[in-house]
Amino acid sequence: KVSGVQDLIAVYRELARRCDYPLHLGLTEAGMGSKGIVASTAALSVLLQEGIGDTIRISLTPEPGGDRTKEVVVGQEILQTMGLRKFTPMVIACPGCGRTTSTVFQDLADKIQTFLREQMPVWKGKYPGVEAMNVAVMGCIVNGPGESKHANIGISLPGTGESPAAPVFIDGEKKMTLRGERIAEEFQKVVLEYVESHYGQGSHS
Repeated sequence: KVSGVQDLIAVYRELARRCDYPLHLGLTEAGMGSKGIVASTAALSVLLQEGIGDTIRISLTPEPGGDRTKEVVVGQEILQTMGLRKFTPMVIACPGCGRTTSTVFQDLADKIQTFLREQMPVWKGKYPGVEAMNVAVMGCIVNGPGESKHANIGISLPGTGESPAAPVFIDGEKKMTLRGERIAEEFQKVVLEYVESHYGQGSHS
């Protein structure tokens, strides 16, 4: 067991050089919160990129009232971000800047990410391939359309001084514009309809 990032990398490189046994990667006592996540990600990403490691674990100190399933989510996200495995549709979201006037796009990105993760136990068996879907949630029309066009489904929410409308892109083409107080609910419905039509039985996606 190793708790230092550089030590872990060095030890597993040497193990991989010396033997052909399956290797289980994990940073012990990584820490709490973002520190633990960053440390585990930094160590495992280097080794995985070099083709070292057969299984992984994430060991985080739980925050008060925290849920240990976060360790599983972090592990899945490391593998999916590196393109090694796919577990759930990815949500691409902008960080926000001076053009964004509210946290609407942040709230929507969080809601969509939660919605997708909650649906996966059902979708996994019902909609093969849905875990490879990308959804973009952008906060203004400057970068929004470009990012949205590269996703399966994308929405560009209004920013500073922009019209209170949110264009929706599906497979690179603008298909509709959402307005009003129920944009989040309507966009969630669009995502569900896309999943059913593109990954359901009889689809050709």
